[in-house]
Amino acid sequence: MPKKSDSDSLLLARMTLREDALNNLQIAVLQFPFAEIIADFSNSMEEVLSPNRKKKVYAPYRQLNNGLLACVSTLTYGFEYFGQGDYRALAVGTDENPLRVPTPEQIHELVIIWAQEWTKQFTGKGKADQVASVCVGVARRRHRFLEKIEMIPPNWYWQPILPENLIQNINAEKGLGFQAIPSLLATILHGKTCVIRSGQREQEIQWRKAQGNGSGRTGLFLVSQPFLALYLDDNGK
Repeated sequence: MPKKSDSDSLLLARMTLREDALNNLQIAVLQFPFAEIIADFSNSMEEVLSPNRKKKVYAPYRQLNNGLLACVSTLTYGFEYFGQGDYRALAVGTDENPLRVPTPEQIHELVIIWAQEWTKQFTGKGKADQVASVCVGVARRRHRFLEKIEMIPPNWYWQPILPENLIQNINAEKGLGFQAIPSLLATILHGKTCVIRSGQREQEIQWRKAQGNGSGRTGLFLVSQPFLALYLDDNGK
């Protein structure tokens, strides 16, 4: 790595991925079919809340995704946003750890609980009858938010993706490669070791997958075990 005094220099790095290294991987994605319903609910709730409330109403997707990953450790990502109103979950499997995903029906049960808990936070805010109407519907006003959430969509299923297709065209499947390829590499390297050498020193790195929060997303990360690092800083200390 260049020193600060060499900040005008440029280092090039290049790598390629062997398609045959991904032959034993399985990928599956699941679209989130309730995004439009949730967006409509957020807009409606903004209209009925107290006038002194100027903030927008955002859906707590982070809470939903944390719940999904806590319940289903085989998921790589929860329903993350990837532009154009698309939210999709991702799962990766190998021969050693086959792809095991929850059914859409099981996920739907969690989505219902999440939606019910979300609507509770609006109790006591704005005009009670209007808030209740938006959340559950009153009188003859049917098909409100929770009613729509409780209806499982038809033809909702996991979609298998061939890893080699993402390597050949990283923009395929609306740019899925940018999401999936790092997860594929983390899956391949999980449980593997490598040795870093510097002069007479050697350090063995043991890789493992970890789910956590980074860059605003709760996804898959690759981490090593803690180890002692000795180095000289720019001041020679």
